[in-house]
Amino acid sequence: MRSKFLGIGLALLFFVILEITVRVTGIHYLEQPEIFFVNLKKNFVESGKGDADIIVLGDSRSMALAGYAKDENTEYSVYNHSLPAMGPRYYRFFLDKYLRKGNKKPKMVLFAASPKLYATGYGPPLYDPDAKVVTNNESISEYTKRRWNEGFEKNFFRTPTKSNVISYSGKQEDMNQILWEFFGHRYLHQFTFSELAENYSGVERLFILSKAAPLLYESYRFHGAIRNALSQSNWKVDKQYKEKSLFCESCENIEAGLCKPSPSQLEDNLTIEDQINRHYGKYNISNRLKPELVVFSKALVQKELAEELKNPTPFLYQKPDFQVLKDLIEFTKKEGIPFGLVYMPWLKERQETKESLALLSDLKEFFSKNPEAKLFFFPESSYPSERFVDNIHYDCRGEKRVNAEFREFVLPQVFRFLSSKQKSN
Repeated sequence: MRSKFLGIGLALLFFVILEITVRVTGIHYLEQPEIFFVNLKKNFVESGKGDADIIVLGDSRSMALAGYAKDENTEYSVYNHSLPAMGPRYYRFFLDKYLRKGNKKPKMVLFAASPKLYATGYGPPLYDPDAKVVTNNESISEYTKRRWNEGFEKNFFRTPTKSNVISYSGKQEDMNQILWEFFGHRYLHQFTFSELAENYSGVERLFILSKAAPLLYESYRFHGAIRNALSQSNWKVDKQYKEKSLFCESCENIEAGLCKPSPSQLEDNLTIEDQINRHYGKYNISNRLKPELVVFSKALVQKELAEELKNPTPFLYQKPDFQVLKDLIEFTKKEGIPFGLVYMPWLKERQETKESLALLSDLKEFFSKNPEAKLFFFPESSYPSERFVDNIHYDCRGEKRVNAEFREFVLPQVFRFLSSKQKSN
């Protein structure tokens, strides 16, 4: 009996030591790059050291925009806080956290997300992303009543048949579960358990908190890093990694396959950190792809576009729901922060469709009715498809172009608008 309790005690002691070790060390530097990236951004916000005059919010495409320090050529400092796959609810939550953590209140917020994140409302709740049953979040009582009315036999005592199942590698998985496992860490690592409890309500709160509860243990939160730490190869760091980071800002070097991510997880993450720090939040994730994969992906895009041209779909257009923009404008107005939306260039073939042009027209009308906010454009709202690696993300040369135009054309518009706002106040 004594040996049994001794074994339990040793196991608990090991867990406590592991938990303390993870909490006091920078173990996230050994995490997979997606989780490291989110934690790097989270730690920066929670440090309270953010002091940019203008902050950029957006998604994985707008992550390609570089920020700037204030100097003789840049009237206002700019920092890019874009994050991939966060969903439309994230931005309001982020702004609130940014201000509460003691970061300097920005003089302006620039929203640079894709239309899907601002023109389709908040979408269905996290627990029913396909809106097969509900389109809006429910209270606990509403959920209980619905489940009761659906019947005992149908849902309580019989496992529902999943209709969104895909097959790969000989396995069958629910697509929503796959997407949650791939993107869920964006929510769970960006916000604490208490922040998630505050941000969400009803059944959606129960869902997100059930996913977040295990992450209260840092040893579970960074279990991937702990696993990576067991391999000595993940600790190796080339002393010249910053020089390589600079070397890999050349599109020629990227396209030649000389800039693949380091096999060492620590070196790879240190390189990501170096690029984010030097460019004030910018990181173009497509530059991580192998050149052969980029070529394949581009060819696939061309094939899809050719097929769409050959067999055009009927014009179908639903009036946009700009509730996300309305709420963001209302929040920034309450905080005394000017708001602007940057219309990011997209694939020429997609941007020039009737649906995209109709959406752009409605967007302009929306801003005409909200004159306190401003809509900013690049010289051209569409780029050749060759400048994308897929339907969303810029390739290296597309990134260079969008940044040159952002600096030369867009930011001067933003600075003039901001200056006029400050003078009027």
